Amino acid sequence: MSAANATQNNRGADKIDLRQHKISLDLLRALAILLVLGRHSFSDGLWHWLGWSGVDLFFVISGFLVSGLLFGELQATGNIRLGRFLARRALKIYPSFYLFLLVSLLAVWLSDRTVTATQILSEVFYLQSYLDGIWMHTWSLSVEEHFYFVMALAMAIWARRGYPINERRTWLWLLGIPLVMIVLRIGYCWPHHTSERFDFTATHLRADGIWLGVILGYAYHFGDLRRWIKHLRWLFVSLSVFGLAVLILFPAGSFAMNTWGMLVVCMGFAGVLCLGLGMEGTLNQCLHADTGKSFTKRVIVSLQFIGRHSYSIYLWHLFADNLLAKMGLFGVMGWQDGQFAAGISTVVFSLVLGTAMGHLVEIPVLRWRNKNFA
Repeated sequence: MSAANATQNNRGADKIDLRQHKISLDLLRALAILLVLGRHSFSDGLWHWLGWSGVDLFFVISGFLVSGLLFGELQATGNIRLGRFLARRALKIYPSFYLFLLVSLLAVWLSDRTVTATQILSEVFYLQSYLDGIWMHTWSLSVEEHFYFVMALAMAIWARRGYPINERRTWLWLLGIPLVMIVLRIGYCWPHHTSERFDFTATHLRADGIWLGVILGYAYHFGDLRRWIKHLRWLFVSLSVFGLAVLILFPAGSFAMNTWGMLVVCMGFAGVLCLGLGMEGTLNQCLHADTGKSFTKRVIVSLQFIGRHSYSIYLWHLFADNLLAKMGLFGVMGWQDGQFAAGISTVVFSLVLGTAMGHLVEIPVLRWRNKNFA
């Protein structure tokens, strides 16, 4: 492992510091949460059609960032501090989530809705990707938690046993696993191949977006991704356009999208992420230039704010939707649920509630975490 470390130390000067917020990644998080809000706030239209893919964009971003932290630590120290990684991850995810779950259970108790013990336990123990929970959106959190726990544990064991990094073998694993996922999905979805829509959330069938992010993280730390971003912009533009085309042409839940389409869409998002990293310098100049209150700067700042609160917004957005419905606001205004006016109201309220809860819980906990688990 020392040879790999020595090689990578020579590349350290122009490395992206994945421990800090990056403007491009914040903007992509904002795009991801806005896609999700469009999916759940509107009943039709392009925003609704494309919105399901916001979760997969989150997966790609998260896979790149989290794997990058692990790869970076492996390069710097030759080891993985598993306890520290899991503690930091827990403080990022759990306080906000369990408060959300507690409020959800209180809302259930105050309403006429009933939930089963299995649904509650599914949420508590992050089994939502395999067992029905209380909410329909928390399955994605389960997918991420399963993936990162297994990945961090495997990397920690690998490092402690002193195994060298064989790049050829690692690339075979990294590129082969998404193809295995496609085969698994084909087998799982084939009995429903004539159905207009078929949905599934199992971790082993939906984690290819995260895995593509991991591939980017590995290529960045142990490969030539930085050079490719700088010199092969056309490659990432082509990937992005191809992924967007598939996203537009094939509906969510169709057999084509459920099998190879999801992977292609995630590849498109991987291309967008790389383009964003390549624009980091330009975005920094726009944000810090002496241009006063320029429109571009305002847009960047606003989207960056949304991106930094995207986790809390994601947690609370369906709660916000349900709360508006219970308040009867749409009926009073003469709006139909899912139509334009009601959808925009839901999006705005979700952003407000999510950012408020982020400031109440997520941000203070992260400050404490960064101070005590640096």
